[in-house]
Amino acid sequence: MDLEKKRDVWVDNIKVIACTLVVLGHFYQSMVKTNILADTSFYRWFDSTIYYFHVPLFFICSGFLYQKYSKVNSFLAWKNNIMKKLLALGVPYFVFSLITWSLKRVFSSSVNEQVGGLFETLINTPVSPYWYLYVLFVLFFITITTKDIKQQMVLLIISFIMKLLKCFGVTVGIYFVDKTMDNWIWLVLGMTLVYDLSKLCSKAVGTILFIVFLFGSTLVEMGLLHVRLVGFILALLACYSVISIVHSFFKDGVQNKYWQFCAKYTMPVFLMHTLFAAPFRSVLLKLGIDNLIIHVVLGLAISFVGPVFAMLILEKIKPLDFIVYPTRYIKVGKRS
Repeated sequence: MDLEKKRDVWVDNIKVIACTLVVLGHFYQSMVKTNILADTSFYRWFDSTIYYFHVPLFFICSGFLYQKYSKVNSFLAWKNNIMKKLLALGVPYFVFSLITWSLKRVFSSSVNEQVGGLFETLINTPVSPYWYLYVLFVLFFITITTKDIKQQMVLLIISFIMKLLKCFGVTVGIYFVDKTMDNWIWLVLGMTLVYDLSKLCSKAVGTILFIVFLFGSTLVEMGLLHVRLVGFILALLACYSVISIVHSFFKDGVQNKYWQFCAKYTMPVFLMHTLFAAPFRSVLLKLGIDNLIIHVVLGLAISFVGPVFAMLILEKIKPLDFIVYPTRYIKVGKRS
């Protein structure tokens, strides 16, 4: 129990929620693209609603942990941190991107989205969901930890200006630059939460604002809101709401066994859910099975259960788990 209290369990649980939404979003998209489910107004609303905040939540969690547990304010510390992140993020990024690229090339006639060349895919247009790892590394590359709230505010203002420019259509045309402009604010906001998070959290306010967020998302989907900044505002509302609610429930730092189990396998599920869901769906279709209930129930089950069993196998046949957690085997530099 002491070990659990030392962890920021609310961060673990935010990741569980974000990962679950990523899986549901990809699954729903794939079912619509293969015409198993209809492209309805509800689908478009659900898809756009979760995309406001599920990936930003991942960036926020990463920023919080980075600021709280790292000290990267010198060249040596920055270099060591970059090497660690290159290992921790780069290995799963390249391994699973390569696997996904290979499967899409081999089964190009039955996949939802085609891919280009290998270099193009790995460097210029990362495939979903692995683009998150790619962009997260870039954000760590340009971000140092702050010494006090004043430095943090400067970083927050700079990242906020970049986000505003992106909201108003300013782009460079280079993938990692545009993605940095779009997502740096979330990493920096996560870092900012280290400075007395508890004062910012209210379960009641979070619940009310999440309802406001859902209402706003509905207005956007109905075409009643067209302001360019509205997407960013809705994302802020959603992220604050989810973090505030979850933090309030787990503010004592004590985790329960169900959340703990899910949190343990967040990374494997994030990395492998599409590798299980897409082939499984293709097999069902080739067998002539097009029953909606079977596709939904079994498809969702394999999306979550498949990666968990795969990770259990990888951990049994060491060092195969290196492709998911390379830092278990290689330590880079001093702990900063």
